[in-house]
Amino acid sequence: MSIDQPRENHAPAGFAALFNNPVTDPVHSQYGIFLLRVAVGTDWIVHALLKTYRGMHTHEALLAKNGITPLLAWPTFSLELIGGCAILLGWYTRQWSAILLVFLAVVVWVKWPVGWLYSNAGGGWEYPLFWLVAQSALVLAGSGAFALRSTPTHSK
Repeated sequence: MSIDQPRENHAPAGFAALFNNPVTDPVHSQYGIFLLRVAVGTDWIVHALLKTYRGMHTHEALLAKNGITPLLAWPTFSLELIGGCAILLGWYTRQWSAILLVFLAVVVWVKWPVGWLYSNAGGGWEYPLFWLVAQSALVLAGSGAFALRSTPTHSK
């Protein structure tokens, strides 16, 4: 048997498909990317609105505590809200995801001294790193299904 020949599998067809598909499913993967896009975009929107709910003075104080000028409070809020909406709607998903990766990298950097676990006092970098990696997947994969502006696919 050659490595390029399929193996016989005696598992039920649906179950076997979960484990014997070495390539990306061109039909269904776009919907998985869409779900990721909705989760990431919604998280950015809620995170931005939380800043105004708590009061921008709280966000300004957090920035200052971490050595970042409080003058960036409103610009960061604006970029998070606009970027979150753009990602959610699939409008320049790759570009907005890449821009907002900078924010997540800063959060990981700020949380680094606290330690890995997000349950640590002050919250560790476990959860922000997860979102950084998830959002990196959008930078690589694009918008997925139901996007306002999808990335054109190029044939080989």
